Amino acid sequence: TNPDKYDQAVLKFMAQDLCDRNEAQGNMDAFFANPNDWQYQRLQEKNNGAPKYDYANARSNPKDVVLTVTWALIVVAWFANFINDCINGKYSTGG
Repeated sequence: TNPDKYDQAVLKFMAQDLCDRNEAQGNMDAFFANPNDWQYQRLQEKNNGAPKYDYANARSNPKDVVLTVTWALIVVAWFANFINDCINGKYSTGG
């Protein structure tokens, strides 16, 4: 993404929705990642009274953060153990 175009998109969103930079960046990130779902959510908020989705803080739930870190540590530990076993010849066929 072109940084200047991204920044202009954020500033335009801030002006149109009268929101702060974090909210505008969250919305633009969501839009660029998946425009169809972002647009659907916006239409649901506008036309059907759906609650406004907070893209700026979408993944800051402490439970989600702990779960993500836990899984990351498990995966890293498993790969480190696997690499160590490979280096030590645990999986060699001897030849």
